[in-house]
Amino acid sequence: MLEKIIQNQINYQRKLSKYIKLQEWKFKIRKQLAFFYRILLLIFRDTIYIIGGAYGYQWCRIGQSIQVDLIQKYELNTIKIWLWDQDNRVYRVKVFIKFQNIETKIYESNLAQSVVTIRFPDQLVEQFRIYNTYGNTYNIGLHVIKVEAYYQFIE
Repeated sequence: MLEKIIQNQINYQRKLSKYIKLQEWKFKIRKQLAFFYRILLLIFRDTIYIIGGAYGYQWCRIGQSIQVDLIQKYELNTIKIWLWDQDNRVYRVKVFIKFQNIETKIYESNLAQSVVTIRFPDQLVEQFRIYNTYGNTYNIGLHVIKVEAYYQFIE
């Protein structure tokens, strides 16, 4: 009888240990996902901040794009892109909007710097893409801090 009680306690401790490890694992996964989504959503934030180190922006290499898929179709006519501006670097970029699998170039520049405001005719948009044509004057990266897309009433 005593052996059975001891065996039950051992089994209970093993199950409890597995449960605790499982909960720790779930917590780590949730923590990693939360970190991933915080990094993913950096370009949409509205807080005032100082950027340091490797976090605080999205980036891509020459020939790659930063693509933003909208949750639904929106009528837009303005996109603002805040490029990394801690120095005097100049970016070479193209910006495209997409609706019903038709992609339209709305902006191209070899002199994009700081905050770029792009106005285009009123149009339904479901996706936009910022293409890194040839990096910047310091390196091969396109560094985007924040993106805003909206419909602006023009007087």
